[in-house]
Amino acid sequence: MKRFQTLSVLSLAALSLLVGCGPKTGTEPAPSARAPAPAADFKVALLTTGPVTDGGWNQSAYDGLMKIQKDLGAKVEKQESLNSSQFEDAFRDFANQGYNVIFAHGDEFGPAAAKVAKQYPKVVFVTTGGTLSAANLVPIHLATEEGTYLQGMEAAFVSKSGKGGFIGGQNFPPVKMAADAFANGAKSVNPKFTFQTTYINGWTDPVAAKAQTEAMLSSGADVIAHNCDAAAKGMFDTAGTKPGVYTFGVNADENSKAPNVLSSAVLNVPKAFADIATEVKAGNFQGHPISIGLKTGDVTLVDNPKLANVLTADQKAEIAAAAKDIEDGKIKVAP
Repeated sequence: MKRFQTLSVLSLAALSLLVGCGPKTGTEPAPSARAPAPAADFKVALLTTGPVTDGGWNQSAYDGLMKIQKDLGAKVEKQESLNSSQFEDAFRDFANQGYNVIFAHGDEFGPAAAKVAKQYPKVVFVTTGGTLSAANLVPIHLATEEGTYLQGMEAAFVSKSGKGGFIGGQNFPPVKMAADAFANGAKSVNPKFTFQTTYINGWTDPVAAKAQTEAMLSSGADVIAHNCDAAAKGMFDTAGTKPGVYTFGVNADENSKAPNVLSSAVLNVPKAFADIATEVKAGNFQGHPISIGLKTGDVTLVDNPKLANVLTADQKAEIAAAAKDIEDGKIKVAP
């Protein structure tokens, strides 16, 4: 709310009281539009729990930040490898510096974002994951699970043992959903397929991922997927050259991370970020949850061209049919 020089001191005090009267809640309607942000003053920040050089989840968010800088001329900044005790302070620091949009890349940012968003109603907070929303708080549901369901089908087609594994960073709802969808996709092809999911309680420890990969290989698993960000290097390094074993990438195109990566479930995070930032800058932003997936073209299954002959034409056709059924709502990929 702008203050005009002609207002009296008393008017200014009254206006300050109005501004401090309770923030909007998620049950109230979003404003029809926000005032456009001057080009020279448009500022966008990014928070991540891991390094933006991980070649996957966090780097996709950083690519989005760079796209915003390039396309919109925004001033951008980031804080990476944060832990949960730092979330609120990081949000407040950027809000106090006048940042218009703060992207927080991960389901775990939701509670802190909801708390701080109430204190800064003019700042737009965006979390990738989570369910909390308000006029200035937007959760993006990236339907990774739609891509991992199709990967599970691929896994069942190529597996000789009928056993697979999934290494997650932490047991957050989006990660568990991706793992469950992978298993469901595999069981749609082979109902007897057995699947082990394990969590390493972090995102940057390749040694932990390596240990879990070795355990899975020892138990007979010959298809292994992940959603553990930078820690996945331990999985790719351990299983990536094993004869008869296939691995799977997620979030970004990870097909080059090991010789046996069969496919990657790729999320178009940069587009999602840039679309929101564009609306905020233009003054057209309205707070509401956003969901993107196969149907919107923002989740895609990218097969490794070097392994193009591993799946038969009939198997590829079955996967394509399943993708269409997911888009049409005929297949529920995960609980």
